[in-house]
Amino acid sequence: METAFFKTYFFNNQTDLKILFAGKAVCESLHSFGPAVRPNYIIHIVTKGKGRYQLDNDSYEVTVGQGFIIPPDTRTFYQADKEDPWSYYWIGFEGDLAGFYLDALGCSGHHPVFQTENMERIIEIIEESFLWDQESLFAELMLSARLYEFLALCKQTSENPVAKDQPRNPHIREAIAYIRSYYATPMTIQNLAEALCLNRSYLSSIFKQEMGVTLQQYLTDHRLTRAAELLGLNNFSIDEIAEYSGYRDTLVFSKAFKRKYAITPTAYRKTEYARQEQLKENAAHRI
Repeated sequence: METAFFKTYFFNNQTDLKILFAGKAVCESLHSFGPAVRPNYIIHIVTKGKGRYQLDNDSYEVTVGQGFIIPPDTRTFYQADKEDPWSYYWIGFEGDLAGFYLDALGCSGHHPVFQTENMERIIEIIEESFLWDQESLFAELMLSARLYEFLALCKQTSENPVAKDQPRNPHIREAIAYIRSYYATPMTIQNLAEALCLNRSYLSSIFKQEMGVTLQQYLTDHRLTRAAELLGLNNFSIDEIAEYSGYRDTLVFSKAFKRKYAITPTAYRKTEYARQEQLKENAAHRI
């Protein structure tokens, strides 16, 4: 369990970067959230104790003085430590430029955990956000200013992030960011190359050389990974999940999914639901 305070906002004027909610919580031993897929960005700042954060297949121990980023449309799980459970603040946001800002600041899926050296001001920003109402344009602008400052402080404290290495070539990083943003659209490799103002053959060559897979393989794998997450976390139909994952033909999607996971989407959903129930049961026994 957790003792939490939570406040949501319903402003509609900001499109580049918009605060959605903020909160704080004191967690009990082994309190967990997920596995879940969120539709927006959330950044947690740990103010006491420690816990474990899992992003896709990567797991991190996060302690007091660190923060962790939850990207949208990505399966995550986090749990308080048994002996020293954490307390944290969080802020949720979205916007046309949210992903761009986080990538540019070095705070992304490549660097989901970071050190915080400006803890006092970060806490002040979130505490101040609790005080504003949800109706006036003045409040909306003040909250937007605090959100921008919050992200700037995350950049200042992320010089030594705790994360796996990211690609060295900036064109490859841009290609990966583009795929993660637009994988659900009818994207082709030619579309991607044109969006990055690069020659398709050149981009394909450097991507394969550094990443070890072709661009098409990476795009397909990303789409199917997102599909697997959706299958395990909601009741969308197979047709809907295929479309949300970038496939306009459900049969093509099902065949591709089975090639990757050696199981049909329907069977995968049943297996994943059973696995999640087992996780919950195991966690309950540990408390």
